[in-house]
Amino acid sequence: MRSSVIFCAYHPNHRALVRCSACSRPLCPACDHRIKGFPYCQDCIVRGVELLRRSAPWTSSAIQRRPPSPRLAALCAFVPGLGAVYNRQNVKALVHFLLIVGLFELADVTDLALFGLGGAVFYLFSIMDAYRTAEAIARGLDPAEEDERLRQMLRERMAWIAGGLILVGGLVLASDLMEALRVSLVMRRLWPFLLIAAGAYLLYRYARARAASLGEGRFDSHRAPPPLFWKTGPVTGSLVEARPDDEPKPPAKGPRA
Repeated sequence: MRSSVIFCAYHPNHRALVRCSACSRPLCPACDHRIKGFPYCQDCIVRGVELLRRSAPWTSSAIQRRPPSPRLAALCAFVPGLGAVYNRQNVKALVHFLLIVGLFELADVTDLALFGLGGAVFYLFSIMDAYRTAEAIARGLDPAEEDERLRQMLRERMAWIAGGLILVGGLVLASDLMEALRVSLVMRRLWPFLLIAAGAYLLYRYARARAASLGEGRFDSHRAPPPLFWKTGPVTGSLVEARPDDEPKPPAKGPRA
């Protein structure tokens, strides 16, 4: 008489209780994996996950952003700062805009061709920089990391930036004061005061932050540690008070054997 007992496909010594809903393999309780109440074997579950991953490749690529186009970035850079905005670099965009507009405004106020030439050169540089940055992003560069480095560099050079603003504002103000007898003080002549005020404010913030960092008591590897308040006695091992003028003594040399 033939036995009707069915054993598990993965554990031949275990009795099967159910069959896989996909391949009809007999499964024991240890191999019975339920999905929405239906039993499945481990091979069918793995095969279903792989099939789902191959049939929906757009799920992983949709999360990633398209790399910027270098030509479109250069075209956007014809507006000062817009090329950096297209490359998702907001700090660089602000720096480009302020430098280009500021240099052209200085050329207009002071009638010096040097500022106009500097503004034109930096304007062309911003277009080339937008093109090269878009190419670098397409090769895998992180725009946020480069933007953070620029922000850190501006923080470290805050004193130089403040001094430059004060110097430029002072020079323009001096040239305006020399023409005060024949030129009226209109609103466009007030912007040197704003430059001087902005530079002074940045310099004040830098000095305050530097003083706060120095007052935190950073660790100095070249400074000797303070003397201990207590030290061990030479004979009895008792604790005696140590003085600041105590110096370590070399160990006593005993007679050689």
